This record gives sequence, structure tokens and C-alpha cells, in this order.
Amino acid sequence: MASPNRPARLNRILLVLVGVVLLAGGVCILASALGAMPLLAPEAPVVSTVPPLAGWVPWVVAVVAVIVGLLCLRWLLAQTLRRAKTGTWQLSQNPRKGQTRLDTDTAAAPLVEEIETYPGIHRARARLAGTRAHPVLHLAVVTEDRADIRQVRHRIDAEAIPRMRQALELEHLASDLLLRLGAAHSARTH
Repeated sequence: MASPNRPARLNRILLVLVGVVLLAGGVCILASALGAMPLLAPEAPVVSTVPPLAGWVPWVVAVVAVIVGLLCLRWLLAQTLRRAKTGTWQLSQNPRKGQTRLDTDTAAAPLVEEIETYPGIHRARARLAGTRAHPVLHLAVVTEDRADIRQVRHRIDAEAIPRMRQALELEHLASDLLLRLGAAHSARTH
């Protein structure tokens, strides 16, 4: 099932790599300071001015900096792609008899309206992604802080999602549900 938070894996990998590099650097500095790994003599300068840098070193540093900058830009762009891709489903099997198309955002709207009528629900969002053959429902529900979470989940699983499956004539509908607790003072105003 496609995750609505696709950059999460990339974030975890990058954080682990940065953590390992920082941990290794910290261990090296600590070992050097304790004398276990003599990288520098205590009286030696930190930056030596004796051997001048070769003419190609600044170019290599610049190329590496550009590559790192592009990787960082790619990572930032990945953060903006958090929404699952939706689209339009072709409902008719025979194009000669006509075409029926259904926008998946439109198909998910009645589900959101229904869930928002449940007691204890502050706000809901739904995205129907994937193809008609392999649909995936991403549902995010914000509840009031005193809501019965078990009851909310039961109603969504037993009433809302089966009703949507029936309305869209889907054999199966993979779904993920994100429940967030909201504040009691932020009740709906409509």
C-alpha cells in the first residue's frame, strides 16, 4: 500500500546517516582528547600551513558542495510530496457504449461529510488514491479531546468505509486511518 508520507523513509535514512557520521566524529574527537587515538600531537597546530593545497582541490570541493546542495534540494522537494496522488477513474468497461469518469476527490467527499457528522469528530480529510483495481483510502480524522476513540474507529470501519465500498462498487478498499486528538474548544462551527 502506498504511504501518504512517502518522504518518511528518506528522512529516516538521512537522519541515520547524519547521526552515524556525527557519532563517529564525536568518538574520534573523544579518543584523540583522551590520548587513545593520537591523531594530532598536543603541541601541533590544528591547521597546518606547510603543504600548500594543489590547484585542483578547490574545484573538487566546489563540485562536492554543488552535489551536496542538489541532494539537499531534492530532499526538500521530497518534503512537499506528502499528498497521495489522486486521479480520475474510468468506470465504464466498454468505451463504445460511453464513458463514465469519476474524480477520486469527488468520490471521497461524501465519506468526509459523513464522518464529520459523527459525535466527537472535529474535522476529517480523505484521499482516494491508486487505481480502480487497487484503490487506497488515506483518511485523517481530528477528534475532540473527549471523543471515544474506540467508538469513532468502529463507526468508520463498520459504517463509513463499507458504505463507500458499496457506493463505488469496489471489491476491496485498502485504507489507513490517522486519528489525531484535537482540543475541546475547537469544535466545528458549521
